[in-house]
Amino acid sequence: MRKLSPIAYRSLFFKHLWRFMNNIASPGELMSPHAVSVSGGLDSMALLWVAKTLHNQGKIGPVRAIFVHHHTRSGQNKDGELIKNFCVQEGIPFTALHIEGLSHHEGNFEARARKLRREMSLKELVPNERLWIGHHLDDSYEWNFMQRYRSNNPKASLGIPVRNGAIIRPFSCVTRAQIKRLARFEGIPYREDPTNWDLRHDRNYIRHLITPKIRKRYPKYLKFYSHFANFSAMILKISIMNRSGTSEIFVFEQGAALLGKHFSEIQIQELIHHYSNTDRGEIVTSIERMLKAIDNGKKGPFHFSGGMEAYHSHNMLMIYSQGMVNYDSNIALVLSQLSSSELAQMTTYKRVELQHAWSNLLKSKDALLNLPGIVLVLESESVCKTLNTSVYDPLFPRVSEVCKNRGIRFITFSKCLEVWRNKKEKLPERLRLLPLCNLSNLFSSQQ
Repeated sequence: MRKLSPIAYRSLFFKHLWRFMNNIASPGELMSPHAVSVSGGLDSMALLWVAKTLHNQGKIGPVRAIFVHHHTRSGQNKDGELIKNFCVQEGIPFTALHIEGLSHHEGNFEARARKLRREMSLKELVPNERLWIGHHLDDSYEWNFMQRYRSNNPKASLGIPVRNGAIIRPFSCVTRAQIKRLARFEGIPYREDPTNWDLRHDRNYIRHLITPKIRKRYPKYLKFYSHFANFSAMILKISIMNRSGTSEIFVFEQGAALLGKHFSEIQIQELIHHYSNTDRGEIVTSIERMLKAIDNGKKGPFHFSGGMEAYHSHNMLMIYSQGMVNYDSNIALVLSQLSSSELAQMTTYKRVELQHAWSNLLKSKDALLNLPGIVLVLESESVCKTLNTSVYDPLFPRVSEVCKNRGIRFITFSKCLEVWRNKKEKLPERLRLLPLCNLSNLFSSQQ
């Protein structure tokens, strides 16, 4: 594990968590009220602290804590006191619920306690409120391990669901070790539950006797379990990651394009393998690095094993074979031959008309050779500034050179449409534009 300062670790932890949460919950859900199920242990106390921090940052709605007292051991009184004191200190509303008549000496105590705790907490929720539970990757792996040997239901063996009705598990993207490190850095108080060491419970048996041997032999077991579970969920069509923040996929002979603000690692992996000229390779880490680079404003191109390449351009990710020859040279040749008077007479577009042209391009069989879909802006400097036009595109260097020499600026279809929609009061109803795919259609029809 890399040595990071508490500030750097906190920043990376929240960045990773927030990206995950945007994939599993809509903006409306995130801004709704949230109740955190807190037991006093490490996971739930850290989750409560994270939820309160996110609320303070204005990223999620109001947060409160729910503690369920089982009355099965004396230590739970101190658990409740710890949570209450923390909530008073942080200004978090606190609710304590009580279960009567439950005994840990009875069979299947854990399952019954979990069921009652969940039912009571869900009944306590107000309309549109979500219940946060602190299960993490280790918990999900242990559940997966147990279910593989006592259930023939493939859904049950995937692990603990990330979403289940009003229940959300934000820590499903992090490990117990990562949470513990955050708690140490931030001074988050918590209490150890002594029953976590009772090996009569299957979960504890797996956690303390089996998992350490697996971890020693296969240090990256949680990482690969996570990808396996996500892929299996996608195959079974139950993946929450495919329903939130999804990308629209356009598949062509030369490659594919994903349109959206969030991209699924599994979709990217499968597309790369589909078009790759080699058998399956280990590209998961490379995909993760690419997505982090995209979050930091990088475009690429990004290179993968098997001769594959990817390029990001304003809510679009293109995946194609390295060495793919696009229409850059052909368009540059035609563009250089157009006179200034011909450019000045180019067609004007309304926004809906430009959207129609963009949709038509994506339907064409050679669309990938035109993407990311460059549009020349033949308007005043003030309009170009409002649209935040560009002067260079790595996939079209020759076109960029011609535009530079002629003093022409450009923008992509998707960016133009988005900016036009957001700044329509500052822009005219019609714009003089030249989609370069029109020029590619010209020369391709002559070939």
